[in-house]
Amino acid sequence: MLGAAWNDCTPAARCDWIDQLRGWAVVVMIEVHAVNVWLRPGLLPDWLNSANGLVAPGFILCAGFSLALSVFRADGGMAPLGPAAKRLAVILLWAYALHSPGLTLADWTVFGTPEKFRELSKIDVLQCIVVSLLLLQGLARCLRRPMVFAAAALVLAVGTAVAAPHLWQPGVADGWWLPIRGLINGNPDRGVTSLFPLFPWFAFAAAGAGMGVLYRHFRTLSNNGKARWSEWHWLAALAVTGGLLWLWGWLHAREALEAAAFPANAAAGSCNTTLASVAERLGRVCVIGAVLGWVERHRGRWPGPNGVQAASRESLLVYVFHLYLIFGVLLAGSVRGVTGWEPHSLGWPGTLALTSSIIAINLTLAMAWQRVRTRPVLARQIRQSALFGLLGWFLAAGWFR
Repeated sequence: MLGAAWNDCTPAARCDWIDQLRGWAVVVMIEVHAVNVWLRPGLLPDWLNSANGLVAPGFILCAGFSLALSVFRADGGMAPLGPAAKRLAVILLWAYALHSPGLTLADWTVFGTPEKFRELSKIDVLQCIVVSLLLLQGLARCLRRPMVFAAAALVLAVGTAVAAPHLWQPGVADGWWLPIRGLINGNPDRGVTSLFPLFPWFAFAAAGAGMGVLYRHFRTLSNNGKARWSEWHWLAALAVTGGLLWLWGWLHAREALEAAAFPANAAAGSCNTTLASVAERLGRVCVIGAVLGWVERHRGRWPGPNGVQAASRESLLVYVFHLYLIFGVLLAGSVRGVTGWEPHSLGWPGTLALTSSIIAINLTLAMAWQRVRTRPVLARQIRQSALFGLLGWFLAAGWFR
């Protein structure tokens, strides 16, 4: 049976391994935020901290990969820009809503402060993804040839990682206009520290875009009714390539950091900016993606909806909802007063129970919304009701404190 599957070159209708990678990245992302909020200091093991560090690279890589599959059509043309631009606009709106002074007019006026408004300039993962995808969209539409685009994207991925340590040197971009300055590095400036500047994080989106074109070439395009590779060929190549990147990055990470010559107080914040670090994390993500793809093809299909797949396809909804659930609800003073769940106050049993509950709530929401999506009229009504509800809240809430 494995031999038949190894040689099955039926063109891929959907990329299961990237769905799994993105879905599990979303699940682990919730774990990261919950554990970092409630677990007592000193209890987080190094292996879990290292694994958690792969969430953002995997999430950003998946975004670049999906762009490459969607922007180039099978007939050689380009997909319309409108739907992609609309999607990016929605993501960007939520990105800035999460860093806004608040969700009420009162927060934006009488209770607004310069410090709160400066938070709008912080480049977080959603802003990084939107800017990265806009750059890749522009590059794809300029080059228009998938394999040329893939080569250019991979060159940009390497170039971004090579340039990043130099751009993280103290003083670089200090004093620039904050929304632009935050795209360069994550050094603190005027009270703002960008979490996901383009250097080096654009490297993961660009690498994902290059991989997406290669997957399209080898797995989705039909050549006399057959793909050039089977899915097993692709997963094997992904695992081998990822393993080599992982090994090279691991061998050179310490050497690269020492060669970067950062001052002692800057090295800790810059250790993830080197080419070796990017290669190591990219390699680990690729190996994990290959393993998830292998498991997905081997496991039996369980009845009912798939929570991980739903989280993958509703990643923006889960991302926004879990942040508001944790930071807007569970950490509210009134809720903490009842539950006693103060930040950094729980051991592993309490943290695991709370984290599992939050993950279950978010996966249930994602699966429920997947079912609603099958009824477009109902989905539109819910969106409109939610929009009017948010508008009413924005205008009326928050005035008396």
